[in-house]
Amino acid sequence: MTPIPPGETAVLDVVVTEAMTVRFHELGPVHPVYATYAMARHFEEAGRKLLLAHLEPGEEAIGTAVSVEHLAPAWVGDRVRVTARCAGAEGGRVTCALEALDAAGRLLGRGTTGQAVLPADVVAARLRRG
Repeated sequence: MTPIPPGETAVLDVVVTEAMTVRFHELGPVHPVYATYAMARHFEEAGRKLLLAHLEPGEEAIGTAVSVEHLAPAWVGDRVRVTARCAGAEGGRVTCALEALDAAGRLLGRGTTGQAVLPADVVAARLRRG
């Protein structure tokens, strides 16, 4: 992995869709707003987006942790900007600090993600079933 400068950022812009609202498999629809688990997915995606530019040939990354503090709602059709900021990169481990803002700049959520950089063949072996 090439060094990631502390504070480097990556941005992921999303528009909240019906599929991103709170719906459980067994319980069905709950709230017609941006779900915490959708925000977590976008946090992971933004963190990976930041890391991809620094992977070297033959390297792959896997997620190791995600935390989300969901602070305010967003509704279907709202634009959300997720920003990942490199909070640390050492020994093949990358930590990102994340925040999600709506189009008005209101803080919707914040959190962190962790990723481990490994040889691609090691990741492939770990993902083989059986």
